[in-house]
Formats: sequence, structure tokens, C-alpha cells
Amino acid sequence: MRGYELMLVLDPALDDSGVNGMIDRISGAIGTAEGEVLFAGQLADRKGNVSEVENGEGWRKRRLAYPIEKKTEGYYVVLRFNTPTSFIAQVERTLNLDESVLRYMTTRLEED
Repeated sequence: MRGYELMLVLDPALDDSGVNGMIDRISGAIGTAEGEVLFAGQLADRKGNVSEVENGEGWRKRRLAYPIEKKTEGYYVVLRFNTPTSFIAQVERTLNLDESVLRYMTTRLEED
């Protein structure tokens, strides 16, 4: 299994439960493919630092660099996980069909 990082930009019309539901669906699919989620969090600042969402804090909307589908804000979600390589195409196909996902990018993490 390889390590991957998935960054999502989600629709700002979602609430905290909608964002958590999306993460739970992806995490469940990763678990079904015999993978494991290492980290789930949000983009904390413009420098690319990522932080976990603490209880009571909630998800923060961030301003987009340019409008996507006439939306100027969105939720930046970051997932780090280990999974078989064949599973990535399946996840990306699912994300393509989901209307609450404005953009996504999957990168392979370097091996230690």
C-alpha cells in the first residue's frame, strides 16, 4: 500500500454535518478497500499548514483564489491515507460525480 494525500474543495452551502458526512463516506470507502486513514483536517492558513478540526471549533470556509461554479468560498479538506493503488481511480470517479465537490487533487506521498 502507498501513502496518498487528497485535498478537496467542498461547496460552501454544506454545513459541518455535510462536511463530516463527506469525510465519513470517503473514510469508509478507504476502509472497505483495506486502507487506513491517517489524518483528516482542514487547511489552516495560506502557507499550506493543515490542522485537525477540534470539538466545538467547526469547519471554516476559506476564500477561493478564483470563482468555481460562481462560488467564491469553500471548505478545504485534507485527507492522508494508505490504500492500494487501484483504489485511487475509484475514489476520483466518485468525487467527479458528487456535486458538493468543487475540486479535488490526489497526490502520492513520498516513501520514507
